[in-house]
Amino acid sequence: MGLWVLPEIEKRRKYNTIVGDFLIRRIQIVFSHDRPFPKIRLNEEIKATARAKVNRDVKAGEALYEHDVDNVDDIRLTEEDPNCGHITLLIFKEKWYVSFDFRYNRKRVKDRLNAAKEFLESTRSNFAAVRFRPFFEDSFACAELLTEALLIQFSRPDTLRSHERRLETLQKWAELGNVKIEYSTLLKNLWSLRGSARYMSSTLFKKEKPKEYLDMLEEMYLFVESSIS
Repeated sequence: MGLWVLPEIEKRRKYNTIVGDFLIRRIQIVFSHDRPFPKIRLNEEIKATARAKVNRDVKAGEALYEHDVDNVDDIRLTEEDPNCGHITLLIFKEKWYVSFDFRYNRKRVKDRLNAAKEFLESTRSNFAAVRFRPFFEDSFACAELLTEALLIQFSRPDTLRSHERRLETLQKWAELGNVKIEYSTLLKNLWSLRGSARYMSSTLFKKEKPKEYLDMLEEMYLFVESSIS
């Protein structure tokens, strides 16, 4: 309240967009990597969807009212804020409900997941056809896209522009226990094999076990996909 809401109310009073008594019943603080300051929404300005328990049969698209709902389980942003995190508070049946999600870039994550899925499908095809040079190249592309999809939920995308930076950040994220260390090892190993498989600097890639890489990629994909559910 002190950081965001009360200063917002004072600013609105200064510019006469709030006059007289003002009763707060809904608050939404929306965070984005695309702007330096959060957006503050009050009362009818908030935009959200909720998972709630209703007490009667409901048809899709039907309007619901307070007396139709027993309780609210979860509050999320709408598609109008596809890459934002939020804190949302609202009074429902004279009780405050608070929901927050500090994961960013949901739409950007989905875009990277879609791209990673294409490389994963190519990796499967290369494995089946015993084409291990493109197998390792596509595996690296898939792993790096999955790494970025995971990290941009918490980090600004522009801080992850280099291979080295993505690898370093994932390694630190894994060391903190946020993801399996095997995901960091996977990315590191695939990066080191590029010189051999793609640039023909050696035949080192032929000593690897492709099926183990494919299995770990499959697991990493499912993990990142579940991280934004």
